[in-house]
Amino acid sequence: MQLLTEFQIQYLSPIHYDYPAWPGGERWLQLYETAEGTQIVFTKGLSNGDDFLFEIYLESDELIIPEDFGSSWQANLVYETGRVLPRIPDFTTRLKINTYLSLQIDMDGAPEEWSLNSPDGNIGLFMGLPSIKLSDLQFLPLNIKLMRPQELSYSIQNDKDGRIKLAELYMKQGDSTISNLERESVV
Repeated sequence: MQLLTEFQIQYLSPIHYDYPAWPGGERWLQLYETAEGTQIVFTKGLSNGDDFLFEIYLESDELIIPEDFGSSWQANLVYETGRVLPRIPDFTTRLKINTYLSLQIDMDGAPEEWSLNSPDGNIGLFMGLPSIKLSDLQFLPLNIKLMRPQELSYSIQNDKDGRIKLAELYMKQGDSTISNLERESVV
């Protein structure tokens, strides 16, 4: 992978007011290009090598111009996930027990076809799909995948069994770790 650009979520910036500290002490979003032609938005600073072993990432085949990285939907989803995960008690244990998790976040301006009308958050993210592309890292890569509203509803209604079924359907659909705005719903 090749690093294309990065930006720091600065502690003293009013733009990032109330953004939580990350366990690893740093707060960066980085944009990489893979050998397969996809791009990956990675966090840097979530993993502390102790009780929080993960860096989250979103892989997309919709290319981001490096100059527009900070305003891309891909970076925004990772940014918002980085706002939530450090505040979840025993996140590592929850992920080990469940294998797959879903997360709802609030995002203004999301396309209607990707937005669920819910007080708990309008955008769904699926977490935990395995990647064969990412290995030999000093942390565990945790994929987040953009969910269609129907998939998020299915996950909410069917809990753990629903997430297991969604993971199977994502893998069957192909390119399971890739998020893009053209993907059809699997349910």
